[in-house]
Formats: sequence, C-alpha cells, structure tokens
Amino acid sequence: MPVVLAVAAVVAAACACGGPADAVPTPMPSVPPDTPTPALSPTPSPTPDPLGPPPADVAAARAALHRNPGMVRSCSPALAERWNAACISADIDGDLIPDTALLVPLATSTAPAPNPGVIFVELSTRPGLEALSPPAAADVSILGRAVFTIADRDGLPRPEVSFLENLCTASRCTSLVRIYSWDGSAWRDLGPADAGIESIDRVALEGSGPATAIVIHRSASSSLAAGPGRAGTFRYTLSNGRYTALEVILDPPNFLFHAILDADDHFRRGQWEEAIEAYTAAVENPALRDWKAENGRGESRNALVAYALFRIAVAAAASGSDPNPALDRVIREASEPVFVNAAEAFRKGYQDRMGVAGGCLEATRYLATTGPGVDTPAYIQRIFDHGYANPQYTFRDICPL
Repeated sequence: MPVVLAVAAVVAAACACGGPADAVPTPMPSVPPDTPTPALSPTPSPTPDPLGPPPADVAAARAALHRNPGMVRSCSPALAERWNAACISADIDGDLIPDTALLVPLATSTAPAPNPGVIFVELSTRPGLEALSPPAAADVSILGRAVFTIADRDGLPRPEVSFLENLCTASRCTSLVRIYSWDGSAWRDLGPADAGIESIDRVALEGSGPATAIVIHRSASSSLAAGPGRAGTFRYTLSNGRYTALEVILDPPNFLFHAILDADDHFRRGQWEEAIEAYTAAVENPALRDWKAENGRGESRNALVAYALFRIAVAAAASGSDPNPALDRVIREASEPVFVNAAEAFRKGYQDRMGVAGGCLEATRYLATTGPGVDTPAYIQRIFDHGYANPQYTFRDICPL
C-alpha cells in the first residue's frame, strides 16, 4: 500500500505542472565541456567613397578631385553618378594628349548666383586643376550644360572651352557665354565683353569655327524697380578676335511704352515715314497694355498717346510735310495738357522761324518751364519713368530737332 501511494503522488505532481499528460520533454544535447564556442562572422566594412558627397564649394571640389586624379583624367562615370558633374576629354593645348574640362555643381544654398558650379580644366602640359570661372558662377542648369563644350570657335588650331556664367549683384543677375582659348601660356576669353543679359531662357552656340554665333533669348520678366521687360534675341559673332553683338531682334511689344520706344527708334534715325506709321499703330492698338496701371503706379496711356500724337506732328514737319493737320489732332484728341501746350508752342515756333528747328526750340522752351508749383521737366520724367531697365527721358528728348 505505501508503494501505490508513492506512485500516485508522482503522477499527481506531473499533472499539476499544467502540461498535457502525454508531453515528453525534449532532451538537450550534451556538449562536452571542452568544446570551443564558434566564432561570429565579422560584419563587412562599407566600401569607402573615393569622392565623398557633392562638394559645397570650390575648395571641397578641388580637394576631392586631387585625391582622385585618375577619375579626372579618365572622365570617370562616377563623377556624373555621384556629383552630377559633366566631363569632357579633348586636346585643348595642342600636344595630341587628351586634356580634361569639368563642370561641377556646388551643393550650397548661399551662392549669389543661381545653379552654382565651377569649371575646372587640367591640361597635360600644365598639371593641376585650374578654375576658369569665379567661385559658384558657372551655370549648371540645362542651359549651362548645353553651352559647356570644347570646340573650335575662332578658326585657330586649338579648340576653346565654352560655358555659361552668371554674374549677380544684390538686385539683379545677368548671364553671358564665356569662350576660353589657351594660347600656350595663358587663358584668353573670346566671349562677349558686355555686362551680360538678364532673364535668359534660351542660349545656343550655332555653327562652328569662326562662323560660330552665340544666340541668347531674353524673356520678358519685369519688376517694379526694373520696369517692364522686353523679350528679344541677341546674336553675337566673332569680330577682331572677340564675340560682339551683331544684332538684337526684339519680340513684338506687349506694352504701349515699348511700342512707343520702337517708333522713337525710327524717329531717332530720321526715318520719318516709318516713325509716323509706328506711332499711329501704337496709338490705335488697344491690345497694348499700360504697365504703370497694371502695377499700381498710376495711369500712363493718355500721356503716352498724347506724346505719340505730338511726335507724329514733328516727324511730319521734319519730312517736309505740313504739320498743321497733325498739330490740330494733338490739340483736339490729346488728354494730356503738357503735350497740347507743347504742340501749340511748336506751331508758333514753326511759323515764326519757318522751320522744324524753330518749332522744337519753342516747344522745348515750354517743356523747361519751372516756377512756384510748376516743374514741367520733373513732370516729363515721371511720365516716362518705367523703371531703371528702360530708357529715362528728359524734357530735352521730346523735340530734339
């Protein structure tokens, strides 16, 4: 009896642990005490990045490229993959050994110019990277990349390096194409020597050799300070060893002020019939916009129309025609008194002095009138003030014959 009770106690203890009655513990393998613990596999080290992150400035770009001279000489694809740089290999110095030109974007948010970058060149005859552009001034946008080339631009044996450069002040940025030629001892810029063009939206190098043309289109952007912009195409060609502006073709005007300026250009050249036609077209085109009215600077249409009518009369007199019908129209239609008075003064001088010069003398004398509460010259300047980017007229410019 005591033996049966002992067996029952053992079975009860097994059931009290909460497991199923038929559960069998899994035996643990026995490990000899002297068996060594297996070593863990080492974590592989990441492959070092030879270039590093996109450079923030010219110094960082130069240092990274100096650490990797082979990448520069071979125009390694890693330069494009890691930095989005553009690389061209060509014989720039004429020794039949390839040289390298690099357009490197700079990852900085403090550059004064948009799309900042730098142009580096390394010649086989002149080891070391040389920056052709001022710090952060090379343009790395789509426009800048399209202009970045090595090609013959002057007809001489060595090809030239071309790129787009942005020059900025606190208030404005301009762009111009640089064309650098290596003469064996120094770099010489063949590109335009002007101050650049604002708000460009297209640029191209057309043709090759000395027949190359730099073609730049400027958009019609504007600001309150600069005034209404005028879109147009600028074409530069090689002349006496430097690219200079051959012609400027302005887009059709959107604003009345610019249409008046076009007519003034004919007037200035003594093209009287063309001037009369252009002034008349401007006056009669209601689609031409009043920039001042659109920008909260008062209304200028009435004054500009009156000025155009007055200039039609002066151009008629200068061409040898009778100006009286045109002067009558000024007096009858113009709603700006200053030009009505100028027309009456012109008629008097034209009749008294028998000619257009006498008419302009009397008109200018009136336009110079000052006195208590009267400043006609200042009034004329306000009428024609359309921002610093547009011509500034004085009372002497109204009837200059």
